[in-house]
Amino acid sequence: MEDNYLKEPIFTLRLSGEYFENEIGCLGKQLAQILTCIQHETSNLTWFAFDVFGSSTQPSEVLFPKPYSEILSTDELIKKVEKIVQFHSGVFIGIEKGKKIDWDTHLLPETEESEGLQNHEAELEIRPFDTSYFEVYGMNKDIEAKIKSCFI
Repeated sequence: MEDNYLKEPIFTLRLSGEYFENEIGCLGKQLAQILTCIQHETSNLTWFAFDVFGSSTQPSEVLFPKPYSEILSTDELIKKVEKIVQFHSGVFIGIEKGKKIDWDTHLLPETEESEGLQNHEAELEIRPFDTSYFEVYGMNKDIEAKIKSCFI
């Protein structure tokens, strides 16, 4: 994806293992903690998952089929990410329910993209980076404040 496709976020947060009282980062249970923290604030979002790879008892592609997965609620996403032991990559984009998105399969969001939201309709984007940390990009200051109250 090229930089001109990126939407400038209102906030960016980086959460590594230390924010979860753990030396290890990008655990599935840590992403579940982030999502649980903002569950109420994200109840109006449909989630899309791209480029997901992680260690689990089942292949990542079973939980998050390629080229992308549509997850209808934050609750459903929490259940899926809890099944991943540790993420190596992934892009989770939250878009307001009811908005029709036509994803260009030649320009799908990627983990190693520059900073910013990878869809102009995105309200929130969470990326686990190489077992190290999560980056959270968002358009809602209330979500930023809620995440900070839970972790920072």
